[in-house]
Amino acid sequence: MRRFKNFWILSVFILFILPKHGFTEEKDPFKIIQIKNGINYFDINNDGIKDLIISADFLTPFGGNIYTAYSFYRKGKTHLSYIPIEVADGNGAEANIYTYTKVGGCGNDMSKEETNISGLRLIKFKNGIYLIYAKKKCNENKNTFTDKCPFSVVIYQYDDEDRAFIIKKKSQTKKIYCDADEVLRKDLIIELLKY
Repeated sequence: MRRFKNFWILSVFILFILPKHGFTEEKDPFKIIQIKNGINYFDINNDGIKDLIISADFLTPFGGNIYTAYSFYRKGKTHLSYIPIEVADGNGAEANIYTYTKVGGCGNDMSKEETNISGLRLIKFKNGIYLIYAKKKCNENKNTFTDKCPFSVVIYQYDDEDRAFIIKKKSQTKKIYCDADEVLRKDLIIELLKY
């Protein structure tokens, strides 16, 4: 009888108490997918075939500004098809999404080599794939490169039926930040994705 009681106590502990304290197989509710400059492979539409993500940096002719273009392609049996990304105003779609970086620090922090004026993260959840795009939105009295400002955030979800990234949510941060990487931290992504 005592063994039976210990078995039930241990079972309850393993099934109910440990998962609530973060001791589960999957420690994170989502995974941030690293997109490196060049060609990246990742299964966007969960069909078991790795799709293609192309990321390319380019500089302005006189230096100081770095743009990064991201394109997403779904791999079929015989060809690649680009995955459209709904534009922020909701009118149409684009083949690429761009981020912008300025060389030099923001505000009083000159230790940074560059400041991300906008940024992008590819996020994998159990229930889908998301793109989170953050862009600095300063008013006319602030300098986009050197001042802290709010960021506008657009959350896209991959829609398998439309075979596109569609806008799920648009918001603006309440706090002010210098760099898009500050907005796109893991803890803030969870807050941004709450509906």
